[in-house]
Amino acid sequence: MSGEPASNSTILTPTTRLARSENLRLARVRIADGASAWLRPPVLAFPAWLAQLRNDAFLAGEEERVPITADHALMLWQSVIDRDVFIGEPRVAEMAAASWRLIHEYCIDAPADWPNLMLSEDSRHFRAWTRRFVEMCDQKGLIDEWRFASQLPALIEAGDIALPAAIRLSGFELPLTPLQRAILDAAEAAGTHIHRDPPPGKAQLPEKVTAHTEEADELLAAAAWARGRLEAGPDQRIAVVVPGLREQLATVERVFRRAFAPGSFALDADRDEPWHVSLGPPLARWPLVADALSLLKLDPHRISQPQVAEVIRCPFLGGWEVESRSRAGALAATIRYQPYWLRVGQLTWQAGESGAKRLSAHLAEWELLRRKHHDRSLPSEWVARFQKELEALGFGRGRGLDSREYQVLQRFHDLLEDFSTLDLVVERPLARIEALRQLSERASAATFRERNPGAPVEILGVEEALGSRFDAVRVTGLDHQAWPGPTRRDPFIPAILQDAVPAATAEGALKRARAELAGLMRAAPAVSGSFSRGNDDERRHLTPLLSGTCVEETAEVRSIEPAQMEAPIEDVMAPEHPGGKVRGGISVLQRQSDCPFKAFAETRLNARDLTPPRPGLDARDRGSLVHWALEHFWSDLDGLAALDALDETELDGRIAAARDTALARLERRSPLVLSEAGRALEAECLDRSLRRWLAIEIRRGAFSVAAREANIELIFDHLRLNGKIDRIDQIQDGGTIVLDYKTGDARHGKWAPQARLADVQLPAYATGLQPHPVAIAFARLRPDSMGFDGLAGTDTGIPGLHVVGEIGGRSKFRDVESWSSLVDDWRERLEALAAGFRTGRAEVHPRDNQVCKYCHLHALCRINERVSLPEADDE
Repeated sequence: MSGEPASNSTILTPTTRLARSENLRLARVRIADGASAWLRPPVLAFPAWLAQLRNDAFLAGEEERVPITADHALMLWQSVIDRDVFIGEPRVAEMAAASWRLIHEYCIDAPADWPNLMLSEDSRHFRAWTRRFVEMCDQKGLIDEWRFASQLPALIEAGDIALPAAIRLSGFELPLTPLQRAILDAAEAAGTHIHRDPPPGKAQLPEKVTAHTEEADELLAAAAWARGRLEAGPDQRIAVVVPGLREQLATVERVFRRAFAPGSFALDADRDEPWHVSLGPPLARWPLVADALSLLKLDPHRISQPQVAEVIRCPFLGGWEVESRSRAGALAATIRYQPYWLRVGQLTWQAGESGAKRLSAHLAEWELLRRKHHDRSLPSEWVARFQKELEALGFGRGRGLDSREYQVLQRFHDLLEDFSTLDLVVERPLARIEALRQLSERASAATFRERNPGAPVEILGVEEALGSRFDAVRVTGLDHQAWPGPTRRDPFIPAILQDAVPAATAEGALKRARAELAGLMRAAPAVSGSFSRGNDDERRHLTPLLSGTCVEETAEVRSIEPAQMEAPIEDVMAPEHPGGKVRGGISVLQRQSDCPFKAFAETRLNARDLTPPRPGLDARDRGSLVHWALEHFWSDLDGLAALDALDETELDGRIAAARDTALARLERRSPLVLSEAGRALEAECLDRSLRRWLAIEIRRGAFSVAAREANIELIFDHLRLNGKIDRIDQIQDGGTIVLDYKTGDARHGKWAPQARLADVQLPAYATGLQPHPVAIAFARLRPDSMGFDGLAGTDTGIPGLHVVGEIGGRSKFRDVESWSSLVDDWRERLEALAAGFRTGRAEVHPRDNQVCKYCHLHALCRINERVSLPEADDE
C-alpha cells in the first residue's frame, strides 16, 4: 500500500472494516509526518461507492427513477412473494433478493430470457417474481441498487456519471466479480486512473499447524496463543481467524474471556477486553434493543407476567437507579398476588403501592398514549408513535449507558429511520402488529458489533481478515472439510447459468479456497494454524491445500485450576425467636417439619417463592373455587336435614348460585383469567363436582354444620399460630368432626406418628380445639377419587374414616391404642417442632426428597452439594 493517496482520488476496499482500517493507517502516516490537521481522502467500501454514485446520479437528474435501498427492495420482494404460496415467510424473500443480487454481480442472463427447458419449479416461480418485482418498481418509479449497478458501465461510457481522477484498489485479495470489473473497466476507459496495489508476493506455508481433539480445545489453544503473543509483545497487532465465526460467536467470546481472565471470566462480561470480535449478534439480541421491542409489543388491555418482569427489570426506564429496590418489590408483589394476565392499570397500581412512583407515573402516561395508537398507519407514522411511546416510558433515561450501549442506541435509531422510509414501497398502511413484525424482523436481520476501541487482538472471519495486515495471525479450522468448502448452488437460478459463480462449482470453490488461504498466509510475517480432529465417526485431517506442512499433535489443553475456597462454617443455629404471634400461622410448623432451614428462610428471612403464575387456572385456583362454592352452599343450611329437604329445583338453584358466586369471586380477583368458553367449561366442571360431592354428603349420618371457614389461634411452645378450619360438623352424639376440603393429593397416612409429621395441619387443629374433636378428615373432591379420608375415635358412620384402636394390617396406626393417645402424641411432636423453630434450629435437613422436589431454596441451602437425599415414602 502506498503511504499517501493522490489528490482527487478515491480509495476503494472490499469491506467496510477495511475502509476503517485504511482511514486509520492514513491518519497514522499523517501524524508520523508531523501533521496536526489534514483533508481526509474518500475511503469507501465498494458497495458504499456504488451507493454514492447512484445517489449522485439521482441528484444530478441523470436518473429519474428514485433509488431504493436493499431494505426497500426486500419489502417489495415480500409483497411480490406474498401473492404466492409463501405468505408471511421472510426467509423466501431474502433468498429471492440474494438470487437477484447474484444475477447482477456475475452478469447472468436476465430471468426473462431463461428458456423454459432449463427451469425447475423453483426457477419458474422466481422468474415470475422477478417480472412482478420489475413491474412494481417501474410502476412506482423506483430502481433498486443492483439494476442501477448493472447499468453503471453504460452510464459511465455515456459520460453521465461523475468520477474521481483516480481510484486506488486496496485490500482486494480475491478476484473482482464480473460486475466490479465491468464498472472499473468503464471508469478506466472514461479517463479515471485505476491503481491496483502491487501483486502480493508468494504466500508462504504456515509456520506450523497443530491438531486438536475437539473444537473447544482448538479455540482455547488459539486464545492461549494470542495471550502469549500479547504478553511477549504488547504493541503487536494479532489476529485469530475463525471460519464460520458467525455461528460460533457465543462460544468464541466465552473461550477468549476464559483465556484472558480465568479468575473472573464468568463474573464480569462488560469490562474492556484486550480482544475484539469483528462480527456481532443480531441487533435484536442486544439488551437495549430487545427491551425496546418488548415495550412496543405491550398491550395495555392484557399484559402477561413475563412481560411485567421485562418492564419492571428494564434498567433503561427513567428512575431505575433510584427506584431499583422498589421496583424489585413491585415485581415480587405482582408475582405473589397478581394473576398471569393483568391490565396495565393493575401494574400501575402495584408499582405505586410498592414505592416505584416514577414507574407508576410513566406507565399511566404510556397507557393514555398507547390507547390512541390502534389504527393503520404508514411506517413513518408508526416510527413517530413508537418513539413517543418509548419516551412516555422514560426509555433511555434509566441508568447511564456505556460506550457500547450508546453505539447500540444509535444503531437502533438508524434502524427506525430506515424503517420510516418504507413509506415509499408499502402498498397500504400497516396495522400495529404488522409494523412491529416488520421492525422486529429487520432488527433480527441486522447484526451489530461495537467498533474496535483499539484492542490488540482481533478475532475475525475469513472475509473480514482478507486484505488486512498484522504482526501475527492464527488461522483455525484448517481441515479438509472447510478448505475447500462444499459447493452451494443458488436454488432459484438454473445450474447451467451458475458456472461463473465461484461457490456453485467444485472448480470455483477450489480456486476461491486457494485464493483465501493465500491471502491469509500473506496477512502477517508469522502465520500459524490449527484444526480439530473431530469424532471417530468422521475424522478430519489437514486440508490438502496445505500439503507439505508439518502437523503437530497436541495434548489436551490444560484445564484452569479452580481457586481455593475457604472452608465453610457449619452454623445450624439461628438466633432464638422471641415467641408470640408468628407470621405464616400453622404453616410454620409444616415448614419446620419439612426442613428446618426452609422454616427459617421462608418465615424469618422472608425468602418467598417468586415463581410466576402460569396462564389459566392452576390447582390452587381450582381448589379455591371448590372452597368458595361449598362455603356459599352451606351458608344458610344447618346440616343434613336441611340438605335432604331440598327438592330437585331448589338443589339445582342452590348449586348454580354457589357455582356462580365462586366464579364471580375468582373473576374479581383475576379479570382476565377465563375466556367466555373457559368460564363455561369451569362452570360445568364445578357444577359436576358439587353434585357428586353432595351425593356423598347426603348418605352420611345426621350432622349439622357448626362452623365454616373458622379462624383459630393455636399455641405451641410460646408460639401463637393462626389457622383457618374449612368446616366443623357436629354429629348426633355431640362430638365434632374437623373437615378440610382437598382437591389434590391428601392421605391420612401423613398423620402417622413420627418425629416430623408429614402433614401437621389437621393434627394441630385436633390438639388445639377444646374439647378435642372426635374425628379429623379430608373431604377429598378429586374427580378420580371423591370421598372422605380420615381418622376417628369412634364410629361416625362416615365411609373412609378409620377408627383408631381398630386399625390393623400394615397400617402405620396399627400400634396406636386410642384416639386420645394419638392426639397426645401429636401434641408432643408439634410442641417439639415449635421448640425447634423458636430456639433457632435451621439445619439443612429435609424430611425426604419430595420436600426438595418443589422447593425454591436450592441456591441458598445447596442441598445437592451437601447430602444424598433419602427416598420419599410412597404412602
